[in-house]
Amino acid sequence: MATATATARAATMARGSGAADAPALMLSGVGKRYPKFELRDVSFALPRGYIMGFIGPNGAGKSTTIKIIMNMVRKSTGAVKVLGLDHVALETEVKRHVGYLGEEPHFYEEVTPAWLGGFVGKYYPTWDARLYKATLERFGIEQSKRVKTLSKGMKVKLGLALALSHRPELLILDEPTSGLDPVIRHDVLAELMSVIQDERRSVFFSTHITQDVEKVADYVTFINDGRIVISDVKDDVLARWKRVSFPLPLRPEARSASDPAGLEAGVAEARAKVEQAMRGALGRAFAAYKIDGLTFTGITCAFSEDVAREVGHLAGTRPRVLPVSLDDILVAIVRGSEAC
Repeated sequence: MATATATARAATMARGSGAADAPALMLSGVGKRYPKFELRDVSFALPRGYIMGFIGPNGAGKSTTIKIIMNMVRKSTGAVKVLGLDHVALETEVKRHVGYLGEEPHFYEEVTPAWLGGFVGKYYPTWDARLYKATLERFGIEQSKRVKTLSKGMKVKLGLALALSHRPELLILDEPTSGLDPVIRHDVLAELMSVIQDERRSVFFSTHITQDVEKVADYVTFINDGRIVISDVKDDVLARWKRVSFPLPLRPEARSASDPAGLEAGVAEARAKVEQAMRGALGRAFAAYKIDGLTFTGITCAFSEDVAREVGHLAGTRPRVLPVSLDDILVAIVRGSEAC
């Protein structure tokens, strides 16, 4: 009893001494070793009042990171602060203020949503039974039906209703939209957007569906092979990453269609010139590129007017610059570029 009281007092003091102004979530140098996988130096921060999408391919370390945050898996190294509080030393206090939904929600199949609300609500001083009932109604979930009769999508909605009904300051979701039909996905994403209407509440969700992040996230963090590759404001990431294309810089005499051999030699010369440039300083601005026929196409992770000017000097013409999606960025990262 004395230990519990001391822990509660420490939590109260922590929340009153700057924790309210701390990031919703902050990881510093977090690591975890397994025999065939290692999470390495995972560091990022989510400010209050925003949504962060945690993107990576399957097996990249998303679920392991989330389980570490929730102290379901013990980290090997590093520090985790949730709402300014140590996630282990003040675990009970942290979890009172966090809503969590795992990758595959597990419920007692024979009970009803009404029973689940009564059961879960006992553990949260801030549980709002009216909010829970209203959320179930909005999601189209009958309170009296047994859980085993619900579809996968409805079970995700049920889990979300349970996670939201104690009005958490931070909502943590692991692949919440994976395998759901477009209508259910839309409903889940709309609910995430509604959470942050209170500017002190935040959402952290992992996914490999990058379109969901593009729709709702303010921040984006990419993880691949157990390490963070990018963590930044989503719009800033998309401003830096661009698709750049230009025709190979052929000499005028090589363009003659009447001399196939000369054209072939000219293409080889122009290709060699571009590839040499890609091995130098300019190439470090590109995460990936290919030369297909007479056209260069690349994805740059550091677009600027200086890069456009340098590419234009190489190509002999101003390059075509187009936006890319988060999906394009993820593919470039996963394919192994160390350039960015």
